[in-house]
Amino acid sequence: VRTADNVIILVDASSSMDFSHRKFKKTNYELQKEALAAGNSRLPDLGYNVGIYNFSPDWKEIYPMQKFDAAKVAEAMKQLPAKPSGRTPLAAGLDKLEGVLKGVSGKTVVYIFSDGGWEQAAGKRDPGDKTAELARKYNVCFIVISYAMDPDGTKRVKDMGKANACSRVIPFDSYITNPYYALGPLFYTMSVKTEEIISKKKAVGVKVGDIHFDYDTFTLKAQEKEELNQLGKFLQDNPKTFVAVQGFTDNRGTPEYNMKLSRERAEAVTDYLMKNSKLDSGRVVTMWYGEANPVAANDSA
Repeated sequence: VRTADNVIILVDASSSMDFSHRKFKKTNYELQKEALAAGNSRLPDLGYNVGIYNFSPDWKEIYPMQKFDAAKVAEAMKQLPAKPSGRTPLAAGLDKLEGVLKGVSGKTVVYIFSDGGWEQAAGKRDPGDKTAELARKYNVCFIVISYAMDPDGTKRVKDMGKANACSRVIPFDSYITNPYYALGPLFYTMSVKTEEIISKKKAVGVKVGDIHFDYDTFTLKAQEKEELNQLGKFLQDNPKTFVAVQGFTDNRGTPEYNMKLSRERAEAVTDYLMKNSKLDSGRVVTMWYGEANPVAANDSA
C-alpha cells in the first residue's frame, strides 16, 4: 500500500561527491547513481508521480514531475553528469524545490542527497530552517541521504531530517546497501491473516506476531520482549538476514502526533533488538507510518 502520492529526488552532482568510498572503491557519486537505478527498477508501480532534479552545481530537470514510468526514468537518468563537479547551492535548490511542491497535491516524499555542505548566499535561509518551513507549508516528508563527515555538516543534515515527524536521516552506506531503506518510506505491506501451507520447500525462520502497545505508549511489555529475544537469537544465528520494523498507531489523535508515536514505537523495538541481541548497525531497518494499516476497525474504544 503506497504511503505517498509524489516522489521527488534531489541529486547531488557537486564536487563533494567526488570521493572514493573506503569500501566499494567507487566515488560516492557513482554509488549514488547506481543506487538510484536499482531503486527505480525495484519500485512497484502504485500510481506515483515522480520528479528527479539535479540541484548542484546548477538546478536541472532530469525527469520533470509526471507519472512514474521506470523505463522513462532510466532513460532520463542518462542526463546526469558523467562526473561530479562544482559548487553546492543547497539553499537555492530548496527554493527551486518549493516551486515544484506548489504544483503537486497529496503527500510528497523528498529524497535529498547531502553532506550538509552548502554555498551561503544573501537572503538564503539555513537548509535546516528551509526544510522545516516546507514541511509546515506542504504535505512533505524529507528523507536525507547523508554522507556528512564534519561536525557542522552532520548537524545540518540532522536539522534537515527533523523537518517533521515523518522526516528522517538515512546514512549513505545504509541507503546504497539495503534497498528497504530507499523503498520503505513509500509503501508498506498490509497486515493480513494467512494460513501456512506445507510444501516440499519451506523457508526456515522464526514467527513473531505483531508487537502491541498500550494506548498512547511506546513501552515494551514482558511478553513482547520474549518474542523479540527469539527474533534476536534468529538474527544472531543468521548473520546475512535483517529485520524490517514498521511502527503504527490507532486513529485517535492528530496525524502528526500519531506519526511521532509510531516512530517512537518502532524505535523502541529497534533499540531493544540492537542492545539485547548485540546486532550490528543496519541489521534492523526502522520505518513508521502513523495511523495507516490498522490491525482492527478503529470503530470502538
